[in-house]
Amino acid sequence: MSGALHADLAGLSVAVTGGTKGIGRAAVTTLAANGARVVFQGSDEAAGREIEDQCRKWDGEAVFVRGDLMRFEDAQALVAVARERHGRLDVYVSSGGPREPRPVLFHEMETPAHSFAMLQSRLIPRLNGLHAAVPLMREQGSGKIVLLTTDAARTPTPSESMVGAAGAAIIALTRSLAKELARDGIRINAVATTITAGTPPYDAYVAAKAANRDDTLVKAFSKAHAQVGLRINTAQDLADYILFLASPASDQITGSTMSINGGLSFPSY
Repeated sequence: MSGALHADLAGLSVAVTGGTKGIGRAAVTTLAANGARVVFQGSDEAAGREIEDQCRKWDGEAVFVRGDLMRFEDAQALVAVARERHGRLDVYVSSGGPREPRPVLFHEMETPAHSFAMLQSRLIPRLNGLHAAVPLMREQGSGKIVLLTTDAARTPTPSESMVGAAGAAIIALTRSLAKELARDGIRINAVATTITAGTPPYDAYVAAKAANRDDTLVKAFSKAHAQVGLRINTAQDLADYILFLASPASDQITGSTMSINGGLSFPSY
C-alpha cells in the first residue's frame, strides 16, 4: 500500500465490489492497511487469495467472496458475509463492472439492444450494491456508500455516450439518495474518474499501443496523455479518496461527486 493518506479505521466493517482488480483492489488494500475489516468481491479467485495474503501484514483484514457484479444475489451475499463476520456494515464501496460491451461510437451500435447493454453493464452493479447495502444500513441507523462512476457523465467523450449516460444517472442518484437517506444516518458519495493507470482498460491500452494498433481506445488514451494538466491517475489516487470518504473526516459530506482526473477536464457540476 503506497498511498500517502492515512486514517484510523480500526474495527470498521467494509464491503468492496470489484475488489480484485484496478481501483477496487487498491481500495481493498488501502482500507485494510488502515485497520478496516474488509470483505471484497470479484470473479478472479486467485487474485482474491493473493490480496488476502497481502493484507495479513496489516492491522486490518481482507476476506475474499467470489461473486458476479451483475447478480443481485451475489451483492446480498457480500453484505451477509460482512454482517455475519462483523455484526454490521459501515462502508460499502461499489467498484468494478463488466468490460463488455466495450465503448464504441454511437453510430457503431447497430441496435438499441447494444445501447441497453452498455447502460445495464454500468448501472446494474451499482444498483445491486445499493439495494443490498441500504436495508442493513437503515436498520443500524448509519453507513457510508461510495459509488465509482465516470467523468464521461460530465464531459462529452467520443465513444462513451452510453457510458456517460449511465454515469450521469449514478451522479443524479447519488444526490437524490443522499437527501432521502440522510434521515437514516446514511451518507452516499460518488467518485468520477477517467483514464487511470493500474486498471484493466489502461492495461488494454498499453498492450494495444505496443501492438501498434490505431483503434478508438489507443486514440482516446493517447489524447488524454497529451492533454492532462498534471499527470494520469493511478488506482491509488482513487483509493486514497475512497479512504477519506470511509473515514470520520468526511462525516459532513454527502451527495457529492468528486472528479479525480489530474486536470484532464474541469466539470462544472
